[in-house]
Amino acid sequence: MIEFVYGAKGSGKTKKMIDMANGELANAKGSVLFINDRDKYRATVDTHIRFINTDEFHIEGTDELYGFVCGVIAGNYDVECVYIDNLLRILRADGPESVKGFLDKLNELQKNMKIKFVLSISAEENTVPEFLKNYRNPA
Repeated sequence: MIEFVYGAKGSGKTKKMIDMANGELANAKGSVLFINDRDKYRATVDTHIRFINTDEFHIEGTDELYGFVCGVIAGNYDVECVYIDNLLRILRADGPESVKGFLDKLNELQKNMKIKFVLSISAEENTVPEFLKNYRNPA
């Protein structure tokens, strides 16, 4: 399953993502990952969740992020859920339409690996492309 959390900047997307990830632990049998591009949220993510700051790995662009996610999953046989916060900023993308290629790859990965992905992007509802609205979970 792939789910998107989107809304305007400052609308509470990161807080919602952290709450969702922390809540995921109650029923998780495997690992939960939280990927962000800043350390400032590390303290609010439960310590049982693997927090990864993409800036520490100099990740930029769709291929690098996808390869990184695959590598983390390959190194952890029990990954159950992956939260990726601030996707557009991590990808250094111009807008939500830029995530289509990444989403296509991620969709295949989640089908094969049975991993839940929850991603957030900063975008007003009226600017979200139709292909993303199927994954809707506004902030």
